[in-house]
Amino acid sequence: MKILYDRLKKYSLDDAVGFEQSDRQFLALRDLYKNKSFNDEDYLFLTIANALVCYQLSGKGEDYWEEFSLALQDRKINSFSDIKMFFEDFLPVSKNNKRFVNVKLGRVKKLKKFYMKFLQNTEIYYKDMDKLANDLAKVMNQRMDAKTIIFAVKMFSYSARNVFGYLEYFPETLMIPIDSRLENLHKKYNDQQKTTSKKDVKEFYVDLSKKLDMPLLHLDAVLWVNYDELMVTRSLS
Repeated sequence: MKILYDRLKKYSLDDAVGFEQSDRQFLALRDLYKNKSFNDEDYLFLTIANALVCYQLSGKGEDYWEEFSLALQDRKINSFSDIKMFFEDFLPVSKNNKRFVNVKLGRVKKLKKFYMKFLQNTEIYYKDMDKLANDLAKVMNQRMDAKTIIFAVKMFSYSARNVFGYLEYFPETLMIPIDSRLENLHKKYNDQQKTTSKKDVKEFYVDLSKKLDMPLLHLDAVLWVNYDELMVTRSLS
């Protein structure tokens, strides 16, 4: 870990936020916010719903969020029924999210019982993103650290920055989603160089986060931007 830490210690929390706000997914949500024809609460809820169906894509994630943003700009949304109908219209014709459409529509339907509670607590959820992750996990019958749950919180944060006009940092307790990219970095920079479990991988990133004094979800942005360079060599040059 020391080599990875030495390569990342130059980055601050502000750098991580800068990487996030240059992310094409963030920019797509910012453009949607500027051009939407529905209220802020539904904008935030749509972001969460879309994040929960954003897996097994048939295109790049960045392309998908841009496609999502454009599809909503002229859409009238006033209720959960409108949101459900939007996804019923959008997913079957999406270029970048063609797989498992019926399963994904089922995930959207699950959110009905959460809709009114969410609308009444949007800023509370922004200030307490652990609570949002916990409540979403209960609704979706998933673990709080499931990839789609954490991704939904991350994308909610992107949208909430537009709505509320201030930055709320991710809580330190929210786990980074362990994907193949992070497993590859762990394999390369794990000092012990032995086969490890997912628990070991998680502990590796928790420790790295503490050493860098950077919440895990903000660290994710730094790792994403620097991934290719980090995978090229273990030297410090």
